[in-house]
Amino acid sequence: MTGLEPSSARTRRSSPSPTVAGRRLTDLSALIGGAVWLALAIGTVGGSIPLSPVERYVALATFVVVPLGLGLLEPMSDAAGSLPDRTVTPYRVAVGGQLPAALAVVAGLVAPQGSPAAVALVAPWLVVTGAIALVGLRRSLARGTGPLPELAIDAALLYVPVAAVFLCLHAADISLRFAPIIVLLTGVHFHYAGFALPLVVGLTGRIAATDDGGFPPTVAGRVSAAVTAVIAVGILLIAVGITFSPLLEVVAAAAFSAAVVGFALCLLRTVVPTVPRFAGALFAVAAVSLCWTMALALAFAYSALPGTATLVSIQEMIRWHGSVNAFGFALPALLALRSLER
Repeated sequence: MTGLEPSSARTRRSSPSPTVAGRRLTDLSALIGGAVWLALAIGTVGGSIPLSPVERYVALATFVVVPLGLGLLEPMSDAAGSLPDRTVTPYRVAVGGQLPAALAVVAGLVAPQGSPAAVALVAPWLVVTGAIALVGLRRSLARGTGPLPELAIDAALLYVPVAAVFLCLHAADISLRFAPIIVLLTGVHFHYAGFALPLVVGLTGRIAATDDGGFPPTVAGRVSAAVTAVIAVGILLIAVGITFSPLLEVVAAAAFSAAVVGFALCLLRTVVPTVPRFAGALFAVAAVSLCWTMALALAFAYSALPGTATLVSIQEMIRWHGSVNAFGFALPALLALRSLER
């Protein structure tokens, strides 16, 4: 039983996580995926595997971030009680299909862009992420309007298929009206900012939640509630702004960045002191990393306004924003959450 569930929900689960030899399949997938990713990264340095830095972020997300996240959201009771059995099948489809689909994604990235082979190889990721979204949809429908931490978790599950859609567009060499690199970066964005971030926000929110699964009626609780709500919807607003309005992009990015920094401060103040030292250290790294990446994101969004100077280039965003989000935030935060389970 996990220590991350609301206190009213720690009595029973609707289904255990799929296991192999007594170990969670999600843990095994993340370990195997991490080893494969490391081999790919080393191979890329040597020039034998032609993955770009952005493609390496995609590979890390599919091989490690997603299975770690899946292991934390196995079908379980939440603040509304036991979830319906209808969540179990899509969850098991996602867990069972994740590693084969991740391998196919990397093969699709290596295949010639625009070829039928590239699209066919990336397409299974749509199935996996679609199953994840179905879990989120059924969780949400079963619970209705509910505690904000649970809504943030549902948002994470519902956002992740967007990443798969943009990976398929990249594989098909369809850039819409954007530069091709933007299509691929959008796929990266929805794995990390769309899936990992609201998932971590929701799961850490459970630590500070009251018996009904919500935030306590204190100043810290109200701040946590506000930043959780903005993070859950801000990702979508930024995407709309990038598509239709630079001004909306800047406003949404400013609000989102402020909310993420607020979450990082809440993490340092309310979570780090209450968890074991190892998990606390990982959460602290994640919180500091978020402050750095949000500063870069805001500077980049400002640069999108007509007539403004370029404060941060897209290559600098790829190098610093991407790497710190992946290795400074997503991995430490997910590993900290996994370490808290008991």
